[in-house]
Amino acid sequence: MFIKKYRKARDKNSSILVVGLDSDPGKIKGSKSVVEFNEHIIKETADLVCGYKINIAFYEKLGWGGYMALEETIELIKNETNLPVILDAKRGDIGNTARAYAKAYFDRLGVDSVTVNPYMGRDAIIPFLEKGHAFILLLTSNESIGDVELHVYPRVLELAKELEKSYPERVGIVVGATRKDHISKISNASGDLSWLIPGIGAQGGDPEVLKELKRRDVVVNVSRAIIFAENVRKKAAEFRELLARQYFD
Repeated sequence: MFIKKYRKARDKNSSILVVGLDSDPGKIKGSKSVVEFNEHIIKETADLVCGYKINIAFYEKLGWGGYMALEETIELIKNETNLPVILDAKRGDIGNTARAYAKAYFDRLGVDSVTVNPYMGRDAIIPFLEKGHAFILLLTSNESIGDVELHVYPRVLELAKELEKSYPERVGIVVGATRKDHISKISNASGDLSWLIPGIGAQGGDPEVLKELKRRDVVVNVSRAIIFAENVRKKAAEFRELLARQYFD
């Protein structure tokens, strides 16, 4: 179960950092394949993180070979680290289709959590909760949140809390670190929901937002700033310490 694996890794590694394996072949130096690149990242960071997040888009764009790389990467993480895997898929479809996605990701790939889009309501979310953990998009770190999210996120938060009652420790929310002015309000109203926080690193989010989230189940994703760094291990260690000072101290 995602939460148990996360808590074990968080406490063992003193870390709330998850590394995002957004492994774009166009940015990989040398002749390494995506899987070889990911294997290097995993070996350099496994004792510094509490899990890995894989954005499925960077694998889907490669066709069948990309899907094979995705499967191999997940197997590497499971076999070599036992750390939880979050699949960043942002799915959100009618119940029958959502069940197919959930079966593919939890049963076939064996991930521990999936990001989901709440726009179509609980029918699009429950199939994932029946099989594992899901992070529901709430208030993300992209620039155009004013188009929709800012208007509806309070209702999405209520829906997430309603679902948590039926699926305890299986429901989380995605809140960007760039939304500092909203995080305190969301934290006070979020109950026992777990948090996935993107936006620290290349997007310039403020790690001080973590002071509002002590004693909560929180994972902070950093992708490009770590995986494409000159010294991956050094950069991951720097982010772990940066986050730990705000969360654990």
